[in-house]
Amino acid sequence: MKAQAAAYRIWLSLGANLGSRGETIREALRKIAAIPATCLCQVASFYETAPWGKLDQPGFINTAAVVRTKIPVIEFLHATQRIERELGRVRHEHWGARTIDIDLLAAEGQQWDTEELRLPHPYLTERAFVLYPLRDIAGSLVVQGKPVAAWCEEPGIKAQEIALAAELNSPWPLRLVAAIDENRGLGCHGHLLAHIPADMARFKALTTGQVVIMGRKTAESLPGGAPLRERINLVLSRSLSELPGFILCHDLADLWQKLGELRLEYPAKQFWCIGGGEVYRELLPYVREAEITRLSGGYEADTWLPDLSEFQLTGETEMEQGSFQRWLRIDRERDDNGNIS
Repeated sequence: MKAQAAAYRIWLSLGANLGSRGETIREALRKIAAIPATCLCQVASFYETAPWGKLDQPGFINTAAVVRTKIPVIEFLHATQRIERELGRVRHEHWGARTIDIDLLAAEGQQWDTEELRLPHPYLTERAFVLYPLRDIAGSLVVQGKPVAAWCEEPGIKAQEIALAAELNSPWPLRLVAAIDENRGLGCHGHLLAHIPADMARFKALTTGQVVIMGRKTAESLPGGAPLRERINLVLSRSLSELPGFILCHDLADLWQKLGELRLEYPAKQFWCIGGGEVYRELLPYVREAEITRLSGGYEADTWLPDLSEFQLTGETEMEQGSFQRWLRIDRERDDNGNIS
């Protein structure tokens, strides 16, 4: 019987300076999380940095991540290179502009010095855009005899321009709230499955004073077609040109820009996705936390919440008509076929 490979950690740096930079990095992270026998454990905030090496190009969005994997480091390197190609990376020139760049920084218990791979990365301790995000998730990681946090205090590193990205700088910036039945039904003919006072009170408590994101049908179903009071109301719609009282976003890039502007103006506000089904499907990959009211039994439904297979139930409180559940994103290990184990 073949012995089970032991899991070990790899630290990564990700950067992009072409197109929708933050969204490209989020897509790269989702693809990394899908590598067989690999778990995406932690991701740093996104940082904005000036170009490195070749200066006549746009600025970068950079972040760092740590994975736990059971596949050999060279095999993991090849998997990240495939992800780069899938996302449009073409290696035209050294240090040039690129859609996405994924670098292996260090591998637990391993050192490499080959033409294909050098670990630790030879420039790791020279670049603020590598060190600052890495400090967020691995400040105590020792590289060349000194912790990453200590390298960040070096005068040459502190002199480099770097700051949290002005655009939305969290890899999973959204929260989700929904009420569903036992079959994940959300609604029928544009209406909720049930009007339960405890659920309404919970929704109000979670979202009052916050930012809520919804689709056109959800906005039109609100009482009087008016925005929810004491909340900033955003509508994600490709067809609407105007909706009084609402901030319109015509695509994801537009949404990220407006949320980034709101984050700068209101740094403490949370971003809640409140439906309907199409918006839940589109925004679920960007959700960190889901607050779910689980109704007992089944209802007639024509809209359903997407599967929460990428989340883990972390808390549940019973109520008369069901329960209140809290789900958190968890990047679990996948088997050799890429399936969550």
